[in-house]
Amino acid sequence: MSKWDLSVFYPNDEAWEKDFNLLKTEVAKFSNFKGKLGNFDDFLAYHKFDEEVTKLLYKVYAYAHLASDLNLKDTKKMQMNQQVGLVLSELNQLTSFISPEIIDLGKDTVLAFVEKDEFLKPFKFPYEKLFRGQEHILDAKSEQLMSNFSPIKNIPTSLYQALSTIDRKDETIKLSDGSDVLVTQAQFRALIEDAKTPEDRKAIFESLYRKYVDNKTAFAATYNLVLQSLSANNKNRGYASSLDAALFNNNIPTSVFHNLKDTAYENTHTLKRYIEIRKKALGMDEYFTYDRFLPLAKSGKKYPYDEAKALFLESIKNFPKEFVDNQKDAIKDGFVDAQPQDGKRSGAYSSGMYGHHPFILLNHNDTLDAVFTLAHEAGHSAHSIFSDAAQPMAISNYTIFVAEIASTFNEHALLDYLLEKSSSKQEKIELLSLAIDNIHSTFYRQTLFATYEYEANKLVSEGKPVNEKALSQIMIDLYQHYYGLDITKEPGKQYVWAYIPHLFYTPFYVYQYATAFSASLKIYDNVKSNEPKAFDNYIEMLKTGGSMYPVDEAKIAGADLTKKESFQAVVKRMESLLDQLEALLNE
Repeated sequence: MSKWDLSVFYPNDEAWEKDFNLLKTEVAKFSNFKGKLGNFDDFLAYHKFDEEVTKLLYKVYAYAHLASDLNLKDTKKMQMNQQVGLVLSELNQLTSFISPEIIDLGKDTVLAFVEKDEFLKPFKFPYEKLFRGQEHILDAKSEQLMSNFSPIKNIPTSLYQALSTIDRKDETIKLSDGSDVLVTQAQFRALIEDAKTPEDRKAIFESLYRKYVDNKTAFAATYNLVLQSLSANNKNRGYASSLDAALFNNNIPTSVFHNLKDTAYENTHTLKRYIEIRKKALGMDEYFTYDRFLPLAKSGKKYPYDEAKALFLESIKNFPKEFVDNQKDAIKDGFVDAQPQDGKRSGAYSSGMYGHHPFILLNHNDTLDAVFTLAHEAGHSAHSIFSDAAQPMAISNYTIFVAEIASTFNEHALLDYLLEKSSSKQEKIELLSLAIDNIHSTFYRQTLFATYEYEANKLVSEGKPVNEKALSQIMIDLYQHYYGLDITKEPGKQYVWAYIPHLFYTPFYVYQYATAFSASLKIYDNVKSNEPKAFDNYIEMLKTGGSMYPVDEAKIAGADLTKKESFQAVVKRMESLLDQLEALLNE
């Protein structure tokens, strides 16, 4: 059983406490630099001090954050995590003068400072970005006022965690065969797959979504707080919209978002065709959204974590050694926590802190889907390993926009490997279904949620009420258009917006799953086609970290996301997979 070894940070909570107190002391010293950055020696001293404090912060934060996620019901670990959050808020307040003071120095002076010392040279791109965004940076007094609201920004996350996880009471329900099952977030999909009757599927679904129904007003109020916070930031900083604010810093053209949104919206025929194929194959007259978990073919095979790990490594063994070595490093013992447990944060992620090996959280449930989740998160961790080794701390952090390229590239490789080694019709149907489901969930479904975010933010900008009815109506309309399904027939499904943590934690994140999926598919096709230097170009992208704008990074690897054709290619791939699936089912 794979578990995290957090002793790489601290042997115990007491050792952590010592560094936490040191961090508080060091953070207070940032105020000593106020008004002095125009002097080169102080400018250099500030950046060296900032890097040392950031290294300490990463270590202190990583230990508290990871330990808390292992058991969100552990009040001590949660308190430790919250304490770090308060220090971060104080740090934001004490450093709020930095950007305005550097802006006041002028671009020429700052870039001249950067060129004078080797330690400062990596800051050239970050400062070019800063001056590009000069119009959205306020004067020092205004920045101080904005920073005073930093603690409030974490409230929606805390509220959402309390509603969705901490105060959640999982239900035990009785199925049609008389058996009792505990319906949890981690086991929900597997329970649907194994359900014997439509009534059982309905009961399992309604049990999972009951907390969203029962707390719909609280979830809506929490999400309204997210939206209002975004709106306030837009107005104060002079952005045209929440979308513009989300895209500006990384210089992502709004056309990238709209091309994605429009391509998916205009090509929902693939989803409706897939539903009709499934209805026919499963002998169903009526189809509900949770029926998507019903397998068209099922071997009954389970994939324990160790086997999942072996399959993933086998799927990439013929790739360049540097790539394979970093993937192996990503999932070595001590850095993956694989098994579900009470109180553990749901879902999966890779958490990377510069100077430390990245950690992967899973809730592995022995399904084929869980194998792909492992490959996905390994891609993130390997990306961090590539980036941290190639870039200095100042420009090591890659953006969310390119992060999902590395993860979904691994999924493409795993799928091809499993399809190639499959020897039966049932296995091929299962894998083709998985491939189609992957396009659905990563490209279409995430774009649907991104469109929901876009429309929800418009409610605020247009001065319309934000409540559970308004938010649910957006989802009702989108599901009708995308799937031709009326989700009001599924009590609770209209609150699916409350089911998606990213909408609360990281607004305008989910669209990047779809852009990255499109990019990784293009890059993977280049590799499969043996285009000259295709893999070299991909590895070069993985090493760029945060040294350039993400759209340019994707171009290095061979994917141009400013062109609508990049997204249309995903639609064509799904059409091809549907043709293959339908042919197999009709044999």
